[in-house]
Amino acid sequence: HLSSHLGDEFWMKHPDLERINYSRDVFVWGIAYRIVPDLRLYGEAGWAVYTSGGSEPWEFQFGVDYSSVQLSSALGSPFFALNTRLRQEVDFGGNFTVQTGWQWRGQSGHLLRTGFSYFNGKADQGEFFREQEEQFAFGVWYDY
Repeated sequence: HLSSHLGDEFWMKHPDLERINYSRDVFVWGIAYRIVPDLRLYGEAGWAVYTSGGSEPWEFQFGVDYSSVQLSSALGSPFFALNTRLRQEVDFGGNFTVQTGWQWRGQSGHLLRTGFSYFNGKADQGEFFREQEEQFAFGVWYDY
């Protein structure tokens, strides 16, 4: 289930804004294939059994990522990922994300990553799904 809209307090202070109650309940089917242990291709198809606020049933997501699956030394190792998400409600346009940086994999398999992320396309935040966005970010992620 995905539901996303402006907070009630914000909406009450800005009554001239159109409120969109974007919501969807989706079944997702996905598959991934490791070409070599560190390089993975993946794809997903989602179909919503319930939609509102401009959401439509179909969405597709696919990409590739490179990430060492081995325990890393103190020096760490590089990672790289490309992801594309296409959605019916924006005429199967969508967005594109690139992430790259450096990672450290611990004994548990969890990852500590630091790097750069770039996003371009239709917003992932439900109420703003028609808006075009471009984002540049530097971040630290802990994947568990």
